[in-house]
Amino acid sequence: MSTLMINKTKSGNFAGELMAATRAEATKFFGLRALVGLYASGILVTIALGWLLGASAKASGDNGFDTSMPAPLLVFATLQFGQLFFAAAAALHITNEYSSGSIYTTLQSVPRRGIMLGSKALLLAVLGFLAGLSMVLLGTIPTALSAGQYGAFEFTDLVSAALGAGIYLALLSLMVLGLGLLCRNSAGAIVCAIMLVIGLPQILQLIPIQWVQTLNQYLPTNAATFMATGATEPYGPGVALLVLIAWSVSLLGAGYVALHRRDA
Repeated sequence: MSTLMINKTKSGNFAGELMAATRAEATKFFGLRALVGLYASGILVTIALGWLLGASAKASGDNGFDTSMPAPLLVFATLQFGQLFFAAAAALHITNEYSSGSIYTTLQSVPRRGIMLGSKALLLAVLGFLAGLSMVLLGTIPTALSAGQYGAFEFTDLVSAALGAGIYLALLSLMVLGLGLLCRNSAGAIVCAIMLVIGLPQILQLIPIQWVQTLNQYLPTNAATFMATGATEPYGPGVALLVLIAWSVSLLGAGYVALHRRDA
């Protein structure tokens, strides 16, 4: 009985410390205009690009080309570019502390590395999910209007694209947080993130070797597309989600190891 009470107390302390640290991280995040600006710009740019893709689909369709695609998926497609804003914000949230030296204050305030990292991860995951969800929901209307009949969609398309964008940005933020901890440098973390989500997929698809093409299908950007579109080939949404989780756990775990060893 006493052991059970101790475990409950420890669990309560951990949860309380995590939430307190997360509130502190939220204060730091929203106190930096650059980070808020990156999120706002990412959402606005995604909505604008969705509208442009819709207009392009309508123009091509009117000229006899088959360009029909559900409007929510057109908005999701703009994440190929829009994701860079959110990745940069996630990287800067940790690397700014290293460049300014405030990481030492953070570690003194929250000496338990797991809670410190967990609070940053929780904040970025929630913000990423909400950003992805909102930009698909907000961007679908102007995109559908600009695409006309070529952007017709069903409610299931909207739900799939919105949840796919939210989950992807949440997990992408965790990946980049891990990269930030590994690099401890803003430029290095952002370049690594760009290579992961844009560079590698483009490079690997140019190599005509079967195992390379198979590997390319399991990179984060492609997995996110399979998840949001409900594709069944080469694998379905469930496997795609597991692939994204595996990337997040691997990079964030590597970042935690680096944090524990170098900043102990």
